[in-house]
Amino acid sequence: MSVRTRTRRGFTLIELLVVIAIILILAALSFGLFRAASNARSKAVARGSIQAMAMASEAYKKSYGDYPCAPAGTGVSDSVGFRRALYNQLSGRQVLRQSPVATGGVSVTLVNFNDTSLPGGAARRLKPFLNSGEVDTNNNAASGDLTTQIHFVDPWGNPYDYRYRILPSSGTAVQNPTTGVFATPYVNWRTSGFLIVSCGANYVEPAAGLEPAAGEYWDPLGSPSMTTSGIVPATYFDDNASGPYRADNLTNWAGN
Repeated sequence: MSVRTRTRRGFTLIELLVVIAIILILAALSFGLFRAASNARSKAVARGSIQAMAMASEAYKKSYGDYPCAPAGTGVSDSVGFRRALYNQLSGRQVLRQSPVATGGVSVTLVNFNDTSLPGGAARRLKPFLNSGEVDTNNNAASGDLTTQIHFVDPWGNPYDYRYRILPSSGTAVQNPTTGVFATPYVNWRTSGFLIVSCGANYVEPAAGLEPAAGEYWDPLGSPSMTTSGIVPATYFDDNASGPYRADNLTNWAGN
């Protein structure tokens, strides 16, 4: 009687390599899908935040007569000044105060919410235009801490950039009551609306400690400059080989 021996056949090297390759391909596809889903979610959050800030700015204007303005002395390229001004005013930490000028017209200045010249003075309470945590910030300090430089940040950890009018010096009428001409530098902003911009997905992983340059939010070229006029060039969202890359920028402009 013959005995048939049963042999165990293992995987060949080629079979193992094929299996490993399939696993790597599936892993790469899964990572790509996850990243795309995560990026889509971040864009949705950023758009929602921009919409919330835009609505809050409209409510601010109804209360104080204008959108959040940068204080006198701010330069058109002073990104930090605009970002901080937007946060301070939408959080209620600072408000616009109107005062009549002896020669005619009204002077508008930016003062702390508890300034003694305002009704209620030092006992005055904050009147925020955004709910706490509705838009992320770079700092969780108490909203009443007027010494902390806080600004709103997008889901990628970069600041939302903001542009609108810069107030003239205290005691200067914002608008000439006779001619209707606005004072400098308030007059330099040549559109009735404001702009809020996020650099979007192009800057998911910025260099440590670095923020996008102003030119990556705005187009400083052209005539007049976008940072001054608020006019959006037709080529703003074009991708350039050498950058900056604005195709993914998220804004509060109509149609975006």
